[in-house]
Amino acid sequence: MSNIGDKEIEQAVIISGLSGYTGKYKELGGGEINDTFKLELEDRSVILRISKHKDQNSLYREARVLSKINHNRIPKLIFFDTEKTILDRQWIVEDYIAGEAVKRLNKKQFESLGELLAVVHETESRGTDNNLWETLLSNCKTFGDEEFHLNHPSLKLKTLVHKMRAYCNDWQPKFADVPSVLVHGDATPSNVLVQGDDTALIDWELTSYRDAMSEFSTIYYEDMEFNQGKWRIQIRPEEKQALFEGYIAGGGIIDEDRITFWMNHDKMGAALFLYWRIHDSGRAADSEQMQQYQLDLDNLILSLEKNLA
Repeated sequence: MSNIGDKEIEQAVIISGLSGYTGKYKELGGGEINDTFKLELEDRSVILRISKHKDQNSLYREARVLSKINHNRIPKLIFFDTEKTILDRQWIVEDYIAGEAVKRLNKKQFESLGELLAVVHETESRGTDNNLWETLLSNCKTFGDEEFHLNHPSLKLKTLVHKMRAYCNDWQPKFADVPSVLVHGDATPSNVLVQGDDTALIDWELTSYRDAMSEFSTIYYEDMEFNQGKWRIQIRPEEKQALFEGYIAGGGIIDEDRITFWMNHDKMGAALFLYWRIHDSGRAADSEQMQQYQLDLDNLILSLEKNLA
């Protein structure tokens, strides 16, 4: 349970100017970095998300994107202000989108997700700046700088980091003309809501401007699942086909070679994250979760050793 209670909820309601608050709310959890609540107003429901950590500013990116996209399957921004904190933490209020998170999408839902991602990727583009190695370092800056990663305390990870740098350098010329577009950046099963055959995307904190094909590596891996499928599923051929068909129907173009690159790029970042999470983060987790993290780390290392050989 979070340390957020009635007082903090009411503070958010007052600051954001919400009218018709009934005093009823439900904690929805929120994972690693946020506490999430569903607040009941007289005529609708809204979502309040509060950062768990005082030095966290990822909700700023979410607010920026939600203010740009107008789509009925993406939440609308209601309130965000960097100067208005609760317990010294950033927070955001956005529209509630009906739906539920499921362990696995059906084929129609995969098609819907693909089509929605194509719409997102058409929202905005920012040139062709795809520095592959620098992107990895930027994604992993919380876990250490370049010198730390190149001299990682885990010999296996140190070896893989050096191989990944060479891998990025080899692939860099192939990205010379690839545009950087708006991507969700974390389209994992837990961030996809379903209602019938339709899907919606929530939790936009990891949004950025990158190659559109990098988006798929946040949904699935080919050879393993991640955190029991909560963070990445091990996709089946018919599911991948449905996802790609939806993306193409939405106007997107699939490049499976670039997707393969981003799978390995994402796995490297995931492995560095898990090592930090287990050994250096100082964040609490029960023994079962820690065992799962270690199992995932071992599997990521095995996959990278094979793919970067």
